[in-house]
Amino acid sequence: MRTSTSPARGGRAWVLWPVAAGAAWLSSIIWVGTQIGLDGVAFGLPLSALVTGAVAGAFLWLGRWRRGRPRHLTASAFGWGASIAAFCSLWSQQALQALVDTAAGTEFGAWFRPLVITPVTEEVFKGLFLVWLLTRRRDQLTGLLDGIVYAGLVGAGFSLTENVLYFGRAVTTYTASDSPDVNAVALLGASLILRAVLVPFFHPLMVALLGLGVAAAAGRPGRAARTGLVLAGLVVAIVLHGVWDWAGLAGDDPLLIYKIYGAVMVPIFLAMLVLALVLRRRERRAARAQMAGAAVVERPEP
Repeated sequence: MRTSTSPARGGRAWVLWPVAAGAAWLSSIIWVGTQIGLDGVAFGLPLSALVTGAVAGAFLWLGRWRRGRPRHLTASAFGWGASIAAFCSLWSQQALQALVDTAAGTEFGAWFRPLVITPVTEEVFKGLFLVWLLTRRRDQLTGLLDGIVYAGLVGAGFSLTENVLYFGRAVTTYTASDSPDVNAVALLGASLILRAVLVPFFHPLMVALLGLGVAAAAGRPGRAARTGLVLAGLVVAIVLHGVWDWAGLAGDDPLLIYKIYGAVMVPIFLAMLVLALVLRRRERRAARAQMAGAAVVERPEP
């Protein structure tokens, strides 16, 4: 990504960025392959791409009326989530998990990772692209919808890489078991429903909460106000992410995750959806009015 206004340095950055992103994504997929095998990657990658493609398409549709948004930035947002954010989250989690296990024991670490390590690392590394936009390309953050669109694409990219593991593991577990194995069938069905139906927008939604803070910060003149808005969005995303992971870990109530889903995640998602649609409608009206005005100016006099 470009981090300088110098044409030469900016050009070099745009050459190195795809190489770095490709290497990071490939490294992440290789690690996933060590967990589920090549068969798991072969099954999981197309399934993940199918679900993620629909999610990314939804965010591109939301932002279609925004004139002047560079395509390379939307591609970079998706690429950042799929590559650098996923790679850094993966290896930082491994390192921090080992540190916590050594210091406090594996039993504590088994709870601490999903409750603290995973939400913090994932939301921070996903959000770094938005912080880069705020500091280097603030002109691209003209309203709240820009924050939602860029954030959603980052989250969709992250989901692409992550879901290869979940889809691949579910499919390979099913294919490796005997056909009457109820547990394997249940795991496959639950994974497909959870990842493809219930929470395909989970990571985009979490990053979008930060995206709102970043987009709001872009219009504020004071550094303290900008920092506060960004941190507020990040904290909300981390807390909600941690709540979701905690719900999945609580063994006393197997239905708790669905209760959290219905009571917390669904209302937040619907509120974000309504906000995004309202903002999109405003952008469409503004774009049509601008096009109509341009047509009047260009119309030759009789």
